[in-house]
Amino acid sequence: MPESRATVTTEQGLRCLTRLCRHWSHKFQVSFYEQRGEIVFDPARLTLTRFEGGLTAVIKAPDSAALDRLEPVVADHMQRMVADETLQIDWQR
Repeated sequence: MPESRATVTTEQGLRCLTRLCRHWSHKFQVSFYEQRGEIVFDPARLTLTRFEGGLTAVIKAPDSAALDRLEPVVADHMQRMVADETLQIDWQR
């Protein structure tokens, strides 16, 4: 399964993680732990992991086309969760 990864520097990593999991739990299956969250966009999956000073996002999808669709959606939602800060989100495959 292809994957795309972004490491985002932010002091609001926990806030972003918490808000994204809460937001998407209304539509998708979400698992949320203290420093980690997983959102299932069947068949794709997003894993968010908080670390000191940031957040890592990993999207696993069945193909590159699905990654192309999900990368901007995830980036847009991450930015909205920390509206008072401009995030630099660079996806790596």
